Amino acid sequence: MDLHSLNVSIKAILKYAPNVFKAVIFDVAGVLTEGLGAILLEAAAGIEGDLDQLAEALIPVFMGEGDSDVAGHRLERGEITLDFFLSSLGDVEKEARAILHPDSKKFFGDSLQPKPEMHDFVTEIKKGGFKTGLISNNVKEWQPAWDKVIPTRDLFDATIFSSEVGCRKPNSEIFNIALQELDVQPHEAIFLDDFPAMAQGARDAGLHAIDVHDHGLAIQETRALLQI
Repeated sequence: MDLHSLNVSIKAILKYAPNVFKAVIFDVAGVLTEGLGAILLEAAAGIEGDLDQLAEALIPVFMGEGDSDVAGHRLERGEITLDFFLSSLGDVEKEARAILHPDSKKFFGDSLQPKPEMHDFVTEIKKGGFKTGLISNNVKEWQPAWDKVIPTRDLFDATIFSSEVGCRKPNSEIFNIALQELDVQPHEAIFLDDFPAMAQGARDAGLHAIDVHDHGLAIQETRALLQI
């Protein structure tokens, strides 16, 4: 979407729903941090093994659509441990462990980098009197890495991590939990995510979702919706 089209679409929304938004909810990886895909690829490039087979095992799990009972989704819901998940990968367990386990020197989470402009934006929104939240599909064993690259939790009125609440995006249940903690209605919340399937899950739950492909444009669109 170009800038002109963005402004036109925002004006159309505001024409019928001025000052409706009360909360902004952020994804973590790819929104408050650099994109996860590139970091995983970089980590995988430094290990030995069948990288094509590794990609075939991991991409459907962490970058696929939907919410199911595959091991990776169960991992993100906190139903199984990271060690159990890795042991389920068979021939690529060693390669996966090298990049996915926090004890590994090549752990991808050590390369996560925050997006300072997004962190500043969270602060701006909070100071502007709006409620703020986090919704992230995460793994319990990765939480320390996540905590290093997100703003202090004191800036958020709700922090919803899939492994803590037992459900994950794009299931509407995780959005409903956040809305309840924020005490807002679905149409009063904006959700930012870099993964289209997760943004669509938010829309299906009644939230206004922004697909984050360019962080600057996402900030501009959110500001326009909030009229700040």
